[in-house]
Amino acid sequence: MVEHKSDAVPWTIQQTFLGFILTFIPWVVFVTALSQLGQGKATPKTPLSFQADLGNAIFVFIFSCIIEGAFLIAPLYIANRAYHSITPHFRLALQALGFRKFNVRRAAAMIVLLLFAILAVDSLYQYVIIVLHLNLQTNDQVLLQRSKIAPITTYATLLAAVFVAPFCEEVFFRGFLFPGLRQSMPVGWAIVLSSLFFAVAHADPGSFAVLFIIGLALAFLRWRTNSIWPGMILHFINNGLGALLIVLVMQGIVKQ
Repeated sequence: MVEHKSDAVPWTIQQTFLGFILTFIPWVVFVTALSQLGQGKATPKTPLSFQADLGNAIFVFIFSCIIEGAFLIAPLYIANRAYHSITPHFRLALQALGFRKFNVRRAAAMIVLLLFAILAVDSLYQYVIIVLHLNLQTNDQVLLQRSKIAPITTYATLLAAVFVAPFCEEVFFRGFLFPGLRQSMPVGWAIVLSSLFFAVAHADPGSFAVLFIIGLALAFLRWRTNSIWPGMILHFINNGLGALLIVLVMQGIVKQ
């Protein structure tokens, strides 16, 4: 593969792993503990009242924004610090994180192709689960189950997943971690490793394989376009389609 020299970043591999450890490990521990706590709690047998559901939805959305926002701390701090002696340093920090112009036509073509590839992999994965009768429950299935009890809360979760997660996760995994890993390893390994971390971070064993493929597509897009924007767009579209399907099932328009 041909390297893009303009994609070099000012932070070292040591700073990359420091930012990764201080962000990723506590986040995974927290999300896993929260998931286990949710599984341990008894599921209400009747739907929540409108007031209770609305209050819970507001809390869930704000809480989701906070934990997703944690992905921004290390990238912004380390990138900004690397240019602290230069004016204007914050603009340079954002550019280093991938907030750059890109070839719209070329990026659009790649986004469409990668989106179809992701959808094909997801469909194949669902088919394999059904045919082999695998005991795997994806996050989408969990949300659909919860939607019967707390529909407004489910909408709030989907809102955060579509509009908050793509921005925060792309800044950390493809803006900070991926180019940081490239400082000391070939681009192929950086793509694979950053994608592996991306899949693990979701703490969703049932969707791990698909999340890994999505990570590969997003990292590849980041590398080929030398910008973080196309990956955010692909991430947004992918999450948006998934959220739309869940909403259609909730409304009875599409059968589960």
